[in-house]
Amino acid sequence: MNYTLNDIQYMASVSNAESITLHWEASGYGATSEHYHINILGDGTIYSDYDNLDVRCSHTWHRNTSNIGISLACCADASVWKDGRVDFGTYPPTNKQVEVMAQVVAAICKSKGWEPTVDRVKTHAEWADIDGYGIHDDDPDMRWDLLKLPQEEGNGGDIIRGKANWYLARY
Repeated sequence: MNYTLNDIQYMASVSNAESITLHWEASGYGATSEHYHINILGDGTIYSDYDNLDVRCSHTWHRNTSNIGISLACCADASVWKDGRVDFGTYPPTNKQVEVMAQVVAAICKSKGWEPTVDRVKTHAEWADIDGYGIHDDDPDMRWDLLKLPQEEGNGGDIIRGKANWYLARY
């Protein structure tokens, strides 16, 4: 089902969520997955299989309880190297997806009374670095979702949190 930012804000306001994890799906722009509470398609459409954010989805290793998973439908065939270089593959994150992800984070944070800081909002790459399966680890299930974005230089999580702060200030 497709949702609006107002729908997401309401769903977050009645949820028991304590954090948000940001992902990409390693897919084309139209893919959705039940592993995430919210999927953002290539055109910016907000899609979910669920009508609430308290469903326990399996999106982040050992981090799924009270954690909202948001994913961009993108990055099929993406690659990363240990020096941090990234090839975003045949479906890089679109500008629209990045902006909508930041707006969704802002809507959730507004409803929960949170600031979109790294204490509440992390990328899967940031969790993977903490939990030992990031790009500098030898884990075969290494995760690096949103380590970077093609739109701007820097950490993808910092960029999205910064944009979310901008949107939150305008609500």
